[in-house]
Amino acid sequence: MRSRKRRRNEHNADMDETRIYKRPEAPSSPATRSWGKFLGMVALGVVLFLVGMGVGMYTYLKGYSRGYPPTSELPLVNESTSRMNILVIGIDGGVNGQPLKSLKTGTRSDVMLIVSVDTETKDVGVLSIPRDTRVFIPKVNGLEKAGHAHAYGGPELVVETLEDFLDIEIHRYVRIDFEGFKRVIDILGGVEIDVPPGMDYEDPEQDLYIHLKPGLQTLNGEDALKFVRFREYVDADIGRIRAQQAFLQALADKVLRISTVTKLPSMISEMLPYVVTDMSNEDIMYLASVGLGVKLDEVKWAILPGEAGYIGDVSYYLVDTEKAAQVVDEIVRGIDREKNSEVRVAVQNGCGIPGAADYVASILRSYGFNVVSVGNADNFDYDETKVLAPKANQDVQTELLKSMRVAGIESKGYTSDQIPDESDVLVIIGKDFRMPR
Repeated sequence: MRSRKRRRNEHNADMDETRIYKRPEAPSSPATRSWGKFLGMVALGVVLFLVGMGVGMYTYLKGYSRGYPPTSELPLVNESTSRMNILVIGIDGGVNGQPLKSLKTGTRSDVMLIVSVDTETKDVGVLSIPRDTRVFIPKVNGLEKAGHAHAYGGPELVVETLEDFLDIEIHRYVRIDFEGFKRVIDILGGVEIDVPPGMDYEDPEQDLYIHLKPGLQTLNGEDALKFVRFREYVDADIGRIRAQQAFLQALADKVLRISTVTKLPSMISEMLPYVVTDMSNEDIMYLASVGLGVKLDEVKWAILPGEAGYIGDVSYYLVDTEKAAQVVDEIVRGIDREKNSEVRVAVQNGCGIPGAADYVASILRSYGFNVVSVGNADNFDYDETKVLAPKANQDVQTELLKSMRVAGIESKGYTSDQIPDESDVLVIIGKDFRMPR
């Protein structure tokens, strides 16, 4: 499946100025206002992922009992990697309980999450993008807040905007609103959470009135929404994120209990009016088969690094491009620089292209690998790029192959003991390698 990103033409120079690999101009002054609903609504999107996984699990178990195992195809997965990236959008739609099913545009998104799943390792990363993030929106051909993209072009434009901004591929999207969130919690019978003291907050403009008693208790849908929207923590965003993640963990545990499976048919019927997605039944079924192996306590969470600031008289969330690039690599691409630093790599030029070994070595170093030697192979007649490692080092070989794919370098792994001393893995660059222009 070709990504939407690959099918699009290049945008103008303003686009490049806002990508995370280039640092935006420093803000003129610090922001003074609260971040509103975004960070408080991180839970909104994750719920859909968990519910979608639960729905798929139900379908999977039902189908498997009839002798129909889940598909082995990869309908969602990037052709060059094992990553599956799903955009989850939360919007404050469904006014007065009215479903958003027919809503296409006109409403800004309050939350945007990239849920990235490695279908091989079952690792899951969740990256949240603040709604006020300054990005280039293709349809308006200008720089605006990321949350505005949905108002201009619905989920598809949000996908296009974030693909370009983060330089990633997004394979599917899911959209939900407040009402859907509350109904899921109520169908589950509430979620048990330890409410911290001091959850008293009112914002008439947001129709937000939060007065929760402290202590361990089961929150219904209405109170759960208040919990995740609360913002007045002593340590600001850090406290808010910790509280949200605690809630999400409790919710995940509840959703994935065996006892919850019996409630899934009711949950599905209740959720449908409040969910919009481009996932097919096959996609959901496959997601379920992958989700069966996911360890929820090992899910990685991150917020796109940055800070509040002003450009002119408009407040934005201004991304720290250097830090953001590293976070995207870790959460969405699955590159663990700390782990990679323990892998010793030798790089050899086996194609005769000047600078090929130095280029590949620089790429591997940027991904954290310890490149111990760079030089020429025994000849320049290697047809394909190879990654050689002893049988005992196949785990690190797999990680290196994954990083090569992420960098767009085609390569194949082979078992071999003929590698240079002081190295764990040997990369030999073949004639299939293409030097970037």
